[in-house]
Amino acid sequence: MGIATHVGILIDMPSIGIAKTYYKINNVDFPMPLNKKFAFNDIVFNSEVYGRVLRTQLNVKPIFISMSNKIHLETAMCIVENMVTKDSHIPLPIRLADIMTRKVRKKCS
Repeated sequence: MGIATHVGILIDMPSIGIAKTYYKINNVDFPMPLNKKFAFNDIVFNSEVYGRVLRTQLNVKPIFISMSNKIHLETAMCIVENMVTKDSHIPLPIRLADIMTRKVRKKCS
């Protein structure tokens, strides 16, 4: 469980888990999606879907989406797809958080 799920539970709101790095579940690798925009594969362990690997643009690394709190995977996918811009393969809120974090790190070091 990631921070999005924790926060979603604490404030009792829907949340989506999005990661740029895959964290293995019991040594299960993810199935790489086709090299086309919005191609995806589910991440399945013991016949249960744990998340989805999504390629948001052609020729980019995929991102990983997980069901967090009070949201279905299909809804999470739709939201994520609508937050991806031509400027970045990751959803805009994640991209902006990354940019801000780099600025703060640079200022503090």
